[in-house]
Amino acid sequence: MHLVPSETVTFRQVVALAYPDTADAVDLTFVVTFRKAHQPKDGSLADGGSVIVKNKGTIFNVTYTRRS
Repeated sequence: MHLVPSETVTFRQVVALAYPDTADAVDLTFVVTFRKAHQPKDGSLADGGSVIVKNKGTIFNVTYTRRS
């Protein structure tokens, strides 16, 4: 579990929380999905995007693949 700095969280912030040592790696592609947020309620978060989280309970899933 991580606490976020504000009620609006960006793609980059979520990736940095999930993978702090690899967030800036140029050979990785990150995929972020979320659920139980305030607005929008669920979906995918693209690079450059943001989501408004609930006070408690928003769940993010972050995965990555290496570019070949």
